[in-house]
Amino acid sequence: MTKTYSDIDAVTRLLEEKERDLELAARIGQSLLKKNKTLSERNEFLEEQVEHIREEVSQLRHDLSMKDELLQFYTSAAEESEGDSSTCTPIRHNDSTLLVPSYFPLDSLQKKLKDLEAENISLRSEASHLETETEEYEEKEQQLVNDVVKELRDANHQMSTLAEELARKTDDASRQQEEITHLLSQIVDLQKKSKSYAVENQELTQHLGAAKDAQRQLTAELRELEDKYAECMEMLHEAQEELKNLRNKSLPLSTPRRFHSLGLFPMVRDTYTGVRVIKHCP
Repeated sequence: MTKTYSDIDAVTRLLEEKERDLELAARIGQSLLKKNKTLSERNEFLEEQVEHIREEVSQLRHDLSMKDELLQFYTSAAEESEGDSSTCTPIRHNDSTLLVPSYFPLDSLQKKLKDLEAENISLRSEASHLETETEEYEEKEQQLVNDVVKELRDANHQMSTLAEELARKTDDASRQQEEITHLLSQIVDLQKKSKSYAVENQELTQHLGAAKDAQRQLTAELRELEDKYAECMEMLHEAQEELKNLRNKSLPLSTPRRFHSLGLFPMVRDTYTGVRVIKHCP
């Protein structure tokens, strides 16, 4: 029984350890799922940023193209106006300004041309900067995607390993549950046998008590018979003495006759000692 209870305690502790392992595996799986979700959200955010930057770059390129066309238009117009002014209006080298027709705003066009050239340079610089940032974002995105893919691969491998471990531990738990059920059935059988033995032991105890009572009664009867036997032996000795005295008195008066000292009394065999005694007892 002690060994059976010890086996049950060991199985119970083993089941508790398996349950803790399953809880740990579940927590690890939940942590990996949360981490995968966070990485997926971060990847989506970076993809949105890259897409937004690409749209900005596309818009800037479109603006740059439009401004290049406008710049080329103003440049062509300026060149044509300069050609017309050189044929129609003489140029005086001493004057600080050129004499141009008043209907064509050459100064305004030149100012707009310079502004457009400066803006064009700024836009090209900004476009180059945005392209550099876009390339950096794309590299970061690619690196992040690679990291996410690697982590997902590792997570899937861990999940697969945990699933296999969980299946193995589930099988172990099922097998141990069957063993526990078998042990419990054995315990029930042992308890039934224990109760049966207890009842039998109680009956044997009662029989033993009755046997002891009978033994005490027989011992008392034996002592009583021994006392009666001693009394009979004493009476026998007295009778023998009386017989001896009577024989001595009668010898001178009659013919000698041989009598057995015990011939006058019937002989009986003592049940306990096996000795033949004279039946003279009351």
